Amino acid sequence: MSDRTAVPVISVIIPVFNGEATIDAQLDALAAQPFDLPWELLIADNGSRDRTREVVLARRARFPAPLRVLDAGARKGVAHPRNAGVLAARGAAVAFCDADDVVGPNWLAGAHRGLQEHDVVGGPIRRLTEPFDPDSELLGFDSVSDGEMVGSNIAIRRDIYLAAGGFEEAWRRYGREDYEFGVRLRAQGARFGRDPDMLNYYRLVEDQWKFTRKIYASGRSDVDVWRRHPEVFPGRLGRGAVLREALSLPWNLLRAGRSGGHRRLARTVVDLAAHARELLPPQRPMPPPVLIEETTPPREIDGDAQPFRASRQ
Repeated sequence: MSDRTAVPVISVIIPVFNGEATIDAQLDALAAQPFDLPWELLIADNGSRDRTREVVLARRARFPAPLRVLDAGARKGVAHPRNAGVLAARGAAVAFCDADDVVGPNWLAGAHRGLQEHDVVGGPIRRLTEPFDPDSELLGFDSVSDGEMVGSNIAIRRDIYLAAGGFEEAWRRYGREDYEFGVRLRAQGARFGRDPDMLNYYRLVEDQWKFTRKIYASGRSDVDVWRRHPEVFPGRLGRGAVLREALSLPWNLLRAGRSGGHRRLARTVVDLAAHARELLPPQRPMPPPVLIEETTPPREIDGDAQPFRASRQ
């Protein structure tokens, strides 16, 4: 059991909204981590209306590390609770996972070890199955790669996180806020790395229509990243970029079919449609970014198991 009085070497942060049905499995996985150094777990609740808070608080007394619940419902979306968790964290490093996924058996040790050599670290991702299969399908990407990072499975030095401004809270659509943050981290010179023990079991969307809608929304958010950082993506904006992507579609479909099956094929086509939807009409000005500020940490919840009634902006 972690020393509850010691300063944690790493703070694990779970952003959650209405996670009652899934968060227990993630808490089980974290409670079973063979990690001897002091650490803590912060649940940053984004305004849940179900029994998420009650489920978490019921486990606090027996959890092997300090378990804290934060009121992170002031702004809708995953960026705000992640930033709120970092502001409240006591560790020099922070690690992120999601309430509907399950971390691997040595995830915490992998995160800590990876940060001894890197500023940002991630690892492989497997499909989360029911019943649980530890050897389930490996998905075709790591949570940290040359071009991107997946915010549900990363660890990062807290000072680097704050210096880069954290996740952008003004992000207007679903997805890719982690991609945008990664661009800023790389521009700052952060060292990215991978540890094989930072394994995450990811819950795929099974419904094909919901999957398609998520891909379409994240494809539109791609364009927001390119517009936010035109110096990094000079060739991705304008009608010419859509034409080039359309002309390369046959090759991209062939490559997608070889590497990722029908889902990767669908993503390739839907991404093109989403990019065209954003790039062909006249561009409206983007709202200014809202980045993290080192201010007062969010309110900590202590024993009140009633659902949040937080205001939404």
